[in-house]
Amino acid sequence: MKRLLACTLLTLAVVGYAKADQSTFEETNSCSEDIDCQGDFICKNGQCDSPQLQRSPVAKTTAKTQAAPPAPPGVAYQPLPVNTERAGPFTTQTEAMATALNYQSRAGVMNVMESVVEQAEYTGYVTIEKAYTFGPSKYVLVVSTGEGGNACPASTYVFSFDTQAERVDGKREVEGCSELVEAMAEGNKLMVKKEGAATVVYNGMVE
Repeated sequence: MKRLLACTLLTLAVVGYAKADQSTFEETNSCSEDIDCQGDFICKNGQCDSPQLQRSPVAKTTAKTQAAPPAPPGVAYQPLPVNTERAGPFTTQTEAMATALNYQSRAGVMNVMESVVEQAEYTGYVTIEKAYTFGPSKYVLVVSTGEGGNACPASTYVFSFDTQAERVDGKREVEGCSELVEAMAEGNKLMVKKEGAATVVYNGMVE
């Protein structure tokens, strides 16, 4: 009888302790804001709870193809006849260690190669590969030069010339060392290529 009474009292004590512990946990776990919680826990619905990692949606990268600029109405590239010494208003002139590419400006004859290469006095040869007009005042020329023997074997440049401003307003070196130069014009797009990547010029302006 005493043993049964002792077991009953022990059971009641354990149950009472568990309820008290649960009550204490609920009291210490209650909160009104995040600062009431320990560590990284946050206050949610009056109780401290572990923060849930929110997965940010994966940004979908979409490759955007850059659209070609629109052509001015009724304007397109027109090829010019090219020979060893002339293309339109541009003429070559052999000098001591260079070849000039001359244009007759209002102020006099100007060597446009001075605006295309760093050392125009050491170009060696200069060959006009292709020449185009774009509208009434724009020219685009493709020229190759030996650059005093430093080329491999030929450096090729494409540049645009504005006859109103009488200056080279854009230039770029065409990738590759080959002496073979290909050019294709369609509408407002001109593509110049050797064995490297193609150089594309829109609307008579090299950028």
